[in-house]
Amino acid sequence: MALKNLKRAAAAVAAMAAVGVGSGFVAPSSASAATQNTGFISHWYKGAYFEGQADNNPGGGSESWIWAADYTHGDGYGVQVNVQHTDGSYSTWGPALDGTATRGLDKDIRRFQLCVINWSYVNQSCSAWKYL
Repeated sequence: MALKNLKRAAAAVAAMAAVGVGSGFVAPSSASAATQNTGFISHWYKGAYFEGQADNNPGGGSESWIWAADYTHGDGYGVQVNVQHTDGSYSTWGPALDGTATRGLDKDIRRFQLCVINWSYVNQSCSAWKYL
């Protein structure tokens, strides 16, 4: 009896899927096809771990928002965030040293990356760019 019910449920799902396709409903081919409002990056460098996040719809009066975290304390490294805005301009924010930091921005973000810096503010390593 359970097998019969399972077959009926599968047939009903297949019928609904056929109706959805026949009525012009098309699912996006991938999540990247749609515009993303947020992005997340994690980055490792010589045993140190960093994260960053950006949001183009944060609320609270800012056009965009960035957050960075340095999770490996006392190692002589910090993280800064490089941002390309949708108007083509660039900005650099940070560093976050031995903890987390956030910042509201007055322009939307096109892409961002994390860069590991040492205590002398010399760039050591950058992540790939993350597009929003």
